[in-house]
Amino acid sequence: MRPWYTVVLDAVIALGCALLDPNIREGFAPGEIYSPLSPSVSGWLTAAAGLLLLFRRRFPVAVAAVVTGGLLLGTGSVLTVIVAYYSLARHARPIRTVGIAAPLGLVTVLAIAVVHLQRLGPRHGMAGPYRGVLLTVVLLAAVILPVLVGLRPLGRHPGWWENRRAMLFDVCLVVLFPLANPVVVLTSNEVNNDVLLLPVPVFAALVPLAGLTLVLRRRYPAGVALAAIALLPLVLPPLSTLPVALYTVAKYGRSRRQLLMISGAAAAMLLGWAYFTNLRVVTPLVMVLLVSMVGVPVLLGMYRGAKQSLLVNLRERAERLEREQHLKEAQARMQERARIAREMHDVVSHRVSLMVVHAGALEAGAGGDNEVARKTGALIGQMGRQALNELRDVLNVLRMDGADDPAPSLPTLDDVTTLVEESRSTGAPIGLDITGDPRTLPADVGGALYRLVQEGLTNAAKHASGAPVRVEVRYLTDAVRVRVENDAPHGPSGTELPSGGRGLVGLGERVTALGGTFTSGGRPDGGFAIEATVPLDGR
Repeated sequence: MRPWYTVVLDAVIALGCALLDPNIREGFAPGEIYSPLSPSVSGWLTAAAGLLLLFRRRFPVAVAAVVTGGLLLGTGSVLTVIVAYYSLARHARPIRTVGIAAPLGLVTVLAIAVVHLQRLGPRHGMAGPYRGVLLTVVLLAAVILPVLVGLRPLGRHPGWWENRRAMLFDVCLVVLFPLANPVVVLTSNEVNNDVLLLPVPVFAALVPLAGLTLVLRRRYPAGVALAAIALLPLVLPPLSTLPVALYTVAKYGRSRRQLLMISGAAAAMLLGWAYFTNLRVVTPLVMVLLVSMVGVPVLLGMYRGAKQSLLVNLRERAERLEREQHLKEAQARMQERARIAREMHDVVSHRVSLMVVHAGALEAGAGGDNEVARKTGALIGQMGRQALNELRDVLNVLRMDGADDPAPSLPTLDDVTTLVEESRSTGAPIGLDITGDPRTLPADVGGALYRLVQEGLTNAAKHASGAPVRVEVRYLTDAVRVRVENDAPHGPSGTELPSGGRGLVGLGERVTALGGTFTSGGRPDGGFAIEATVPLDGR
């Protein structure tokens, strides 16, 4: 779903072009614009071309093609062409489509512009150099600049604006307000040369240039306001950018002292203009000018600035409280992990250490009289020391304070052979089958599959002691598959090992986090199987 403001913007642009383009055509004398169609049909088709801009985001290539083809029939205008080619560069994908469509459109617009200039030139006395300059301006404005602007992606904070909507608002101020003022002045019967301090053509060029300064109003509010005050004697106050500039200073200015000085200078300049002009301005009108051009913009800007500051402060306070909450949660987690690490060290480490000590005593006491007891003691001691090393790694993980701490060493799938040999030494019948092309696996994948084999062997020793066990490791093209299965037990297990019931759940969580599949459950013959497949794509 598109944001609502983009739908409104597209509707305004389409309706504006559909209404303005036919009116622009009516400003030319009959025969000055080439068209094989009648004027009424050309006008309706021009309006229809403008309405096509409603689909400029979804079908940018089609809209640009229809608008450009309409130029061959004498429909459309520069406004519709500008929007169509901007949308082509902004929304068309892939980029090579723009590389093909834009040059074709440029050639078409060039040909149509040459035809129009040949018809307009003799009637208006346009010389050859003037036609060349005008042709260059048309091509730049209609195709080249819109394509270049559309190809340049806008970030979330373009330029010095807070967001794209702020940039769009300032651009609309420049385009819709200042550029329309000269037309209003030059077509008004009430304006005469005595009011203007400059010639009318100079005035008509100065007002748009003054309006262009509004683009910088958020970055240099004081500079834009001073420029508006300095230009106030040269333009009519109703057409000045002064109210917008004062509003910007009140909202974005650095200090109240700066606002007071600029507002006082603006009021003084307005009073001076009213005194030295020949309008015979009465006092009520002067007060209206002061209130509407100075008082209201300053008060409104101060209100908006205070509201914005309040919202910023509230947002910063909420973010600070959220950061503090996250910090407290992290501290609570670290304290709980430290408590768990202490308990594991004090209880489990102590018990395993005693087991290793007794195994050493068994090995030393058996001597050469009982070779089985000596080997059993040595094996128990070796496994106990290995358990202590792994316990130390787990405690280090629990006590990690940050990402800079070294990661513990994890077993890999290459260590499965050693793991199977250790289990075989207890007398369990275990078969190992490794197929495929062994390769170096990522640490998380190798560690998870090693733990799966370890859990499968442990479960077989707990619940099916003496039953045959098979371990299969298959290296596939894009995945690794591990399966541990045991036959049905011949009778009750001779060992009473504790079981928490969380081993298989933890294995499933590990494999799923790696993007693999995990299955476990009983077989029809009474045995049990665990299987996992982990993909290696992108690893």
